[in-house]
Amino acid sequence: MDNEPANDSMISWRRWPVVLWLSGFLDQAEREAVLGDLTEYGESGGRAIANVLGLVVRRRTAVLLERKLWVAVALVVLPVSYLLSAIAQTTAGQGAVYSWMYLNNWDWALTRNPGFWHLLREMATNFAIACIMLACWSWSGGFLIGRLPKAILRASRDVFIVLLASSQLSDAPDRVLQLWMYCHGLPLRPRLPDVHAPITANVFYHVFFPWIVLAVLVVLPAFSGIRQGNQSLLLDWKMRGVLGTASTVSLLILLIQLPGFGFLFGAAVREWLWGDRYVMQVLSLLCFWPTLYFIAVGFGHYRRRRSATAQ
Repeated sequence: MDNEPANDSMISWRRWPVVLWLSGFLDQAEREAVLGDLTEYGESGGRAIANVLGLVVRRRTAVLLERKLWVAVALVVLPVSYLLSAIAQTTAGQGAVYSWMYLNNWDWALTRNPGFWHLLREMATNFAIACIMLACWSWSGGFLIGRLPKAILRASRDVFIVLLASSQLSDAPDRVLQLWMYCHGLPLRPRLPDVHAPITANVFYHVFFPWIVLAVLVVLPAFSGIRQGNQSLLLDWKMRGVLGTASTVSLLILLIQLPGFGFLFGAAVREWLWGDRYVMQVLSLLCFWPTLYFIAVGFGHYRRRRSATAQ
């Protein structure tokens, strides 16, 4: 269907892009029907914008009144957003320290020292692994959100973004941890002097760098996971179960990584997890399952292309 006004008596060319943008918030079938009606009846630009905006508001309000949406937010979206925000803040702090040490205090004389390159490689490797793990966790969380019913998927995604931003602004992970320890009668963490004061005094590392980490390593992978999770609903029930279980296990491992939340487990479990480095390494490897998923999907596409070419 033509998405442009047919003549000057219909929606003005200047306001048509606004109508198209607003209609993008509707489902594809409803969007085409609305644009077709506006073109056919030749609504004026202002009336067309008002009509489409009103329809979008009514649809969004109806979704917000759905009980299924808030159940999904409580059981899936809120825990996922909190966990990812907490790890993103930890990763951003780690990256800020490394960046400040090497970029803001670079000394060419140190490059002649073999120990300098050894330490640089070690830090770069550790930070790269932390970034990849955060991206994999974000993809797993997005995959679970993508498996929600289609009627509430877009609203759930929007709530997910709002919760991530709110958690980043309010430092929610640290506040929740303090509340958790207080409710269980545990000694609160003392407010020590900021040992990273030279870093946090830098506006880039204190203000912008955490948002960059959140956008690149959380939001983008999570959106990819949401898309893949929605597409996985077309798979058979066994494969859906395997992928859903892998995502859930990955996020449970993420819970273990959060500082202070080891108190959720008994003393014996904590001693077993933290006392045996081999167990933690194996659990960490399980979090990289999205990379295996993409390799399998890519291999499947490659085999189908070869089969089509051979025929």
